[in-house]
Amino acid sequence: MKDSRRQFMKAATAASLAAPAASADTAVPRRRLGKTGLQVSLMGLGGARTGNMEDAKAAEAIIRRCFDLGVNYFDTAAAGAYGLSQSRYGDVLKGLRDKVIFATKTRHRTNTQAQLDLDQSLSNLGTDYIDLYQVHNVINQEDIDFIFAKGGVIEMIEKARKQGKIRFVGFTGHTEPAILNKMMSLYDFSTILLPLSVVDGANKQKSFEKETLPIAKQKNLGIIAMKTLGAGVMLKAKATTVEESLRYVWSLPVSTAILGCDQIAHVEGNLALAKTAKPMTAAEMQGLRDRMSRYTVAQLEPWKLGREDDPSGPVYRAD
Repeated sequence: MKDSRRQFMKAATAASLAAPAASADTAVPRRRLGKTGLQVSLMGLGGARTGNMEDAKAAEAIIRRCFDLGVNYFDTAAAGAYGLSQSRYGDVLKGLRDKVIFATKTRHRTNTQAQLDLDQSLSNLGTDYIDLYQVHNVINQEDIDFIFAKGGVIEMIEKARKQGKIRFVGFTGHTEPAILNKMMSLYDFSTILLPLSVVDGANKQKSFEKETLPIAKQKNLGIIAMKTLGAGVMLKAKATTVEESLRYVWSLPVSTAILGCDQIAHVEGNLALAKTAKPMTAAEMQGLRDRMSRYTVAQLEPWKLGREDDPSGPVYRAD
């Protein structure tokens, strides 16, 4: 999988460097982030990989290269490697605050714990406000109950909004479409971050594209795609190519797709595609979905897959 990805990125980068000047200067397309009115780059940088990189200078070079090539949407979170990515974003993008959009998240469900996350995010990013603050990884009804309970994370968010520390509020999830649909009915969220890919589109058991995307669009939410390459599983299975996968997702009504990059070549290759990608026709999209019939689709979405031997089908869960 790494070899095929590397070969593709090498070719894509070479093609972008060899292109005529007019093509090389083409700006990264931007789309409206739903009701926020913000204009975001078609590709956003995910923070996990840059946070996981041991070489800080290499990680910072990737962040800077993204900005220099037109990326303005920087995704991160307070926990784990994401926390380190926040610090790296803050260092690299210092002095550029009015030119970038910071989106961060909290996994915590209580007012107090989420407040600690927010304070950390503000400090690490070197800013006094977050553009988009997201309730992260909503899995089940129990999660929802805690989120909206007295002393829950929504209380902290409402307070922080009044203080000017949070501009817009969103939520994320990748386990159960019905849970995301319930979340949209309970609060005036501005955005949703969810898995969208050709495999999700072909999944007949649970599909965010079929079950959640239409509702999010109707509510004018900013739609942010993740797991567009299936965390590498789709490429390893040779189910699709990088170009097909990204074109498919960008043909959906998404505002941006978050992509993780740990090499400059990945940045340049992905952005070369973003600059030139043409929307797929309905027939092309269906053709890709049909191709998925060769595979046990649930196996290509490990963040959803539980027990394959369940009589009623795979049991879906968080990763």
